[in-house]
Amino acid sequence: MAVPPTIIVHNLDHALGALAAAAEVQVAIRLLSAPGAAAHGGATWFREMIVLAREAHPGAEAEMVLDCGSEPGLALGAIRSGIEVIRIKAPAKVRERIAAIAAASGSRLVANDRARALDLLDTREPQAEVGTWLRRHRARH
Repeated sequence: MAVPPTIIVHNLDHALGALAAAAEVQVAIRLLSAPGAAAHGGATWFREMIVLAREAHPGAEAEMVLDCGSEPGLALGAIRSGIEVIRIKAPAKVRERIAAIAAASGSRLVANDRARALDLLDTREPQAEVGTWLRRHRARH
């Protein structure tokens, strides 16, 4: 399965802008939280951000991924909180255990794929920047 264009979001404005652009360009995307966001904002904050962004842009197709850093406890908390997709940097055996727990709970793990992602950290106009980036991405693929 190909990884959709990945956009790193740091707040609700980023998520809203990215989903608006994805709906406009008609491209499925992956929204990835900032590195280790589960430790800073928490799973509940991320879940609520997802709910608000999806309500605002119901036509946008996006998977939302919470980065749990290297903390298995945060990954398990994210699963309990109902986060659909999580990312954790951990040894293979730990990842396998967490993946099994996630699958049993309706969640799943994904690999780290930040190298080709668009990071919105310093972006003032996320919708415009994501829209331009998605159009270029689509033209290349």
